[in-house]
Amino acid sequence: MLNPEKKSPHTSLVLTVLIFALSASGLAAAQWTWTPETGRFVNLKSMPKETPELQVEFARSLMLRGDYSDAWSETEKFSKFYQDGDYADENQYLRGEIRFGQEDYVEAAEEFQLVVTGYPDSRLYDSVIERQYAIGDALFEVGQAKVAKKEEESFWKFGMFRNFFPKRHYRRAIEVYSLVIENQPFTSEAAQAQYKVGLCHFEREEYLEAGFEYRRVLEDYPGSEWVREAGYGLARSYSEQSHASPYDQAPSFLAMDAVDDFTIRYPADPRVGELEDLSQEMFEKIAVQRYRTARFYERRQKIDSARLYYQIAAVQFPGTKASEKAQEWLDEHPDVDRLGPAFVGPALTK
Repeated sequence: MLNPEKKSPHTSLVLTVLIFALSASGLAAAQWTWTPETGRFVNLKSMPKETPELQVEFARSLMLRGDYSDAWSETEKFSKFYQDGDYADENQYLRGEIRFGQEDYVEAAEEFQLVVTGYPDSRLYDSVIERQYAIGDALFEVGQAKVAKKEEESFWKFGMFRNFFPKRHYRRAIEVYSLVIENQPFTSEAAQAQYKVGLCHFEREEYLEAGFEYRRVLEDYPGSEWVREAGYGLARSYSEQSHASPYDQAPSFLAMDAVDDFTIRYPADPRVGELEDLSQEMFEKIAVQRYRTARFYERRQKIDSARLYYQIAAVQFPGTKASEKAQEWLDEHPDVDRLGPAFVGPALTK
């Protein structure tokens, strides 16, 4: 015979489910209330504050105390109920601030950009530019920190990919700085952003692109305070390009010209000595390239062509080791068929 006082496991489970369901329905009911204005029940939790201004301020208060997820939900609530009315630009700006606080820098820049494209007459326009520039700097600094950290790691652990991922922050910084340039072209802010674009490319070892962007600073913003830094960066970019191919020495000539331009403009700059050493290195590289070309023709028994390049190396690059070796060859192989040496142009000087 069954004991009526003994509850089966199934009975206990049913009671638990019923209690939970009643509790949940009670909580749900507490969120819904009848509104005479609409003639229906509404969920108070999904309703915005009474005015657009109060809604924005409420979302901002959540953001300031670090409740970014709730703050974001409140900005979406604003968009749903108040759309593009008063304070819509402030609500959009706040969305950028929230993403920035979450360190989602690229999305923050994109949210700020929507203030520019959606509300071009907003009083927050200048603030957007400042925030976007700050985002670009933040991404640049993250990139520098990550690259420095990876450089401390052993090569075997990361191999050729050890710097790939850290350098993506420079690429993202380029995207954000480009927004600043697009939003305020030919301004002091744009000049600075343009220089930073070149700097990011340089850090990514994209020296051709870096040189192009530095050149834009010199050409588009000739009166900017960033011309000096761009000129310095341009010389270094051309120098780095010269390492790509031992045969094409055009970047070496460009680097020498950039150094000359910098030293003429800023003779008292403490980096002049560094750049002059760089220029001398380029001078030596070109001389070596000319000497190797002469050797190339000599090995193929094209003596006339070889002699011409030996003469170029000896005459145009005085003071270099390549010039000395070229002159030694010319002394050992006099051209008895000529009355004098071929004209190879004046000596280049450093």
